[in-house]
Amino acid sequence: MRKFRHARRLRGELMSDINITPFVDVLLVLLVSFLISAPLMTLALPIQLPQGKLKERAPDYENSILAVVNKNNQISINNELYSLKSLAVSLKSKVTVWENKLPVYLQMDEQVPYSILIDVMLLFKNAGFRQVGLVIKQDF
Repeated sequence: MRKFRHARRLRGELMSDINITPFVDVLLVLLVSFLISAPLMTLALPIQLPQGKLKERAPDYENSILAVVNKNNQISINNELYSLKSLAVSLKSKVTVWENKLPVYLQMDEQVPYSILIDVMLLFKNAGFRQVGLVIKQDF
């Protein structure tokens, strides 16, 4: 069969066999260069987040937990007042009382520090609540 190939080549006929090794080598070099340069490019890009208005959608408070934090950092849930420490103790000790499959909505005063927001969210997340969201005032 090799003699036949050589005979075709000598007669000037085109050979249909393609050597793909150089093609694969070039693709691998491109892939490696892309993998190295892609993370560097995304960190250097300046972005601006889009702005928009959220359509009014009232949460279903009957099938959820509404935690209201006032400017004195008191947390009110179902007409019971908690501090951060007492809420943490309650979430750990009364596991059967808290249904962690329910979504949690946090309603915070504007004067509440951001660190308190994070602390309350982490308390619920670490207690096993999967959905923790914020309630905001809709600007028209």
